[in-house]
Amino acid sequence: MASSRKERKKWKPKKEFWVFLFLAIIYLIILLYRAHIEQQEQTSEFNGQQEQTSSQLEIVPATPQIPEGLSSDVLKVHMIDCGQGDCFLFEYNGEFAMIDCGPESNQEFVVSYMKSKNVDKLKFMMGSHQHEDHMGAMAAILDNFSCDTIYMPKYSKEIGWYVNLLAKMKKYHVKRINPKVGDTYYLGNVSFNVIGQLTSKEAESNVNNYSTVIKVTYGDEDIIMTGDAEKKVERKIIESGISIEAEVLKLGHHGSDTSTSNKFLELVNPEYALISCGVDNKYGHPCEETMEKLQKQNVKVYRTDEMGDIVMAVTPNAIYFDKQNGDYRCGIISEVPERMVQDD
Repeated sequence: MASSRKERKKWKPKKEFWVFLFLAIIYLIILLYRAHIEQQEQTSEFNGQQEQTSSQLEIVPATPQIPEGLSSDVLKVHMIDCGQGDCFLFEYNGEFAMIDCGPESNQEFVVSYMKSKNVDKLKFMMGSHQHEDHMGAMAAILDNFSCDTIYMPKYSKEIGWYVNLLAKMKKYHVKRINPKVGDTYYLGNVSFNVIGQLTSKEAESNVNNYSTVIKVTYGDEDIIMTGDAEKKVERKIIESGISIEAEVLKLGHHGSDTSTSNKFLELVNPEYALISCGVDNKYGHPCEETMEKLQKQNVKVYRTDEMGDIVMAVTPNAIYFDKQNGDYRCGIISEVPERMVQDD
């Protein structure tokens, strides 16, 4: 019986056991703490990679730049930096045409640019309206390149550069045609459709409103070319009921607040806007009001005063640019005492 009681006697841990248990708990706490720190570091590194990736995505061009290896069956639109003016060279399968050609003061640059693109002959030129910053270089172009036809609205004023142009047209036997709404001209598979024009009576001596508005179409892609057409022209186009939805809008009057009404911009609903204007021009083009409209609609902007010459490549179902899109700042007029919106 004595031996049985001895076997049932409770076990009492010794002092060494408690020391071992304490040290084991401390060691376990250290291991758990290290694991926690490592997890935090991994999370921080992962978040940092995410932030870096997000930052990289933010600086990717909003529009794909012109890829290499595009087939020859592509329309290239050259927005030539002619200063304060408009100058657009259209190139398709080795043929060329122009809508406006810049001012007389920059004619040598325009001619040089065209020669660098191996232009030999123009199938046609279109003068949107008889303002020198749109047609002043046209006479010099006729001196350097052959041209079959010039489309431009009727105009009767005898202005020096314009008289010179008419003389050169006669000298080189260039046909002159007054475009009318509904007319369509072709550069290969690219169509140039006249969608807007006021009569001289409707324009009320405002030469900007003489502007012929053209819808250039290639495949599923459309470009609206407006010259200096103001809101009165836009209103007539809207009232005609013609479809003006387009991927690209060349802003009227260099981005002035005289053009690009809310309704017109809404109906065109462009993805891209082209602005041709001079650096720090005295007119303040493009104006703040217009740029705010574009920003509100998330329209990507391409502008010569910020980016120089710009080339747009158009396939039947896609549009590419050779540069990243620009910003929404208005024209710089810090040294001009009075803002001007009308030019000539």
